[in-house]
Amino acid sequence: MENLDYFNNYSDSVCVFSKDNKIVFKNKAFLNSFYDCSSFESFKKRFNFNFYFLSSENIQNQTPIDLLIQSKENFHTVCTYQNINDDYIYYYVYSFKKDKYLVVIFRDITSFDKISTIEKKYTELQKLYSEVTNSAQKYSKLQEQAQSQMLKMAILNRFSLVIRETNDIETVLASALDEINNLLGSFKTYFLMKDKTGFKVTYSALKNDIKYGLVCKYEEDVIQKIKSKEIYISPCLKECLNSDVILPNGTKRIIIPVYNKNKLLGIIVSLTAQKINIDENKEILQSISVQLASSIIQAGLIQQLNKKNKKLEKTLSELKSTQMQLINTEKMASLGQLVSGVAHEINTPLSAISSNNKLINKILLENRIDEEQYELLKELNSIDIEAAQRISDIVISLKKFVRLDEAEFQQADINSELDLTLKLLTHELKSNIEIVKNYGNIPPVLCSVNMLNQVFMNILLNACHSIREKNSSGKITITTQTNNNNLVVKIKDNGCGIPHEIQNKIFSVGFTTKKSGIGTGLGLSISKKIIEIHKGEISFMSKEGEGTEFIVSIPLISSKE
Repeated sequence: MENLDYFNNYSDSVCVFSKDNKIVFKNKAFLNSFYDCSSFESFKKRFNFNFYFLSSENIQNQTPIDLLIQSKENFHTVCTYQNINDDYIYYYVYSFKKDKYLVVIFRDITSFDKISTIEKKYTELQKLYSEVTNSAQKYSKLQEQAQSQMLKMAILNRFSLVIRETNDIETVLASALDEINNLLGSFKTYFLMKDKTGFKVTYSALKNDIKYGLVCKYEEDVIQKIKSKEIYISPCLKECLNSDVILPNGTKRIIIPVYNKNKLLGIIVSLTAQKINIDENKEILQSISVQLASSIIQAGLIQQLNKKNKKLEKTLSELKSTQMQLINTEKMASLGQLVSGVAHEINTPLSAISSNNKLINKILLENRIDEEQYELLKELNSIDIEAAQRISDIVISLKKFVRLDEAEFQQADINSELDLTLKLLTHELKSNIEIVKNYGNIPPVLCSVNMLNQVFMNILLNACHSIREKNSSGKITITTQTNNNNLVVKIKDNGCGIPHEIQNKIFSVGFTTKKSGIGTGLGLSISKKIIEIHKGEISFMSKEGEGTEFIVSIPLISSKE
């Protein structure tokens, strides 16, 4: 008989049957599990099917052990075993042929069923625990809401008391801003009055370090939120677009619009590093905003005075603009006289150089000197001729540019005038700036040549400065064409571009981005006036970091105003 002791290493119960269906071996686990069986017949009868096989015959008269012995193939099933204590144990029973033996293995799976029952109870307990926890959280939240409501009522009562006791707008503002500052745990809270220029800082809580009268600019999405009367909260690095102060990381900006019906009076701005749920505080913030709006309306006399002051400031600004135009007209006349004088002064030595060169030429032709002197004079003569020609070109260009004798409107070739202006800007263009000319076949235009050249000069100079500010080299593209009986001149550069926030100012008198002493802020404002005199238009497209394109359009048949 084969030694079957190695089955003793199995943790499952194992018994081995011979061909005549007699048990020839039982491992230790089997003996421990089925110790209460006195015979094989009593052992079989204690087993019952847990799953039934519909194809089996006489299923009621056969036990699972009978079936596995009779099976010609490997056999497996789940069945129950009733021990001497009438406890039911679940077994997974499977058998297989090994040589001349039938090996049957009994695996106790009762514990799996018990674990499932325990898990079900655990799930029920978890559900109960979750319900209790949720109830506790709801109760705690109700307590917090009650405390918060009491705090909000106290704030509104204090603020209402201040409003009843005084009509002084600064006292009311101080109270409103202090209450908001404390409610939100802010480190800065201030009020900005709405006027035509934007939002002007009027008052600050706790005397924060802030510039009174500063006009703050905001992003477009913030403006839309203000227009929709919504309280707006967002992380920010700067208080407003035109602020140069960087805020600490984690700072949040709360903007509260102050409306009287549909009229926007101003906004309250509060900066905090605290974690804020704006929905919890929205009601009280809106209440403060409404009461503050009523107080501001009561200060109507002050607003009327401010309107008169603004009207006076506008008149003064227009007067200054007129004065600047007059100054510029005189300046242009003086400049023309100066350039004309310089041209005359250059002509005198130029004539002398030209006369001397003719004399030297004559000596050279008569061959009165030796060969070495002859070669030297010949070289000097060549240099003088070239220099004299360059001076002559400059003088001619300056005279054409000034054209004191051509102030009236006349027919002009704009392509040639652009070339003339470029020639005068040679010193600006020589530092690696490429000029691309896309000149069209355009007819002569009736215009003031002197004035138009001034426009081209201003735009080209600005393009050169923009390129140098961005890089040491760049490209300027000049395009001329006709469109709907208009002459169109486009001057495009790939310089640093114009920042979006100042694009609406570049045609303003006195506005300049250049350092003091470099730019006067007159060039583009004068250019716009010149184009208006020609009944044309001047516009531009610019993207910061990529460049700018100016577009000048004037009628092909024009007349002076």
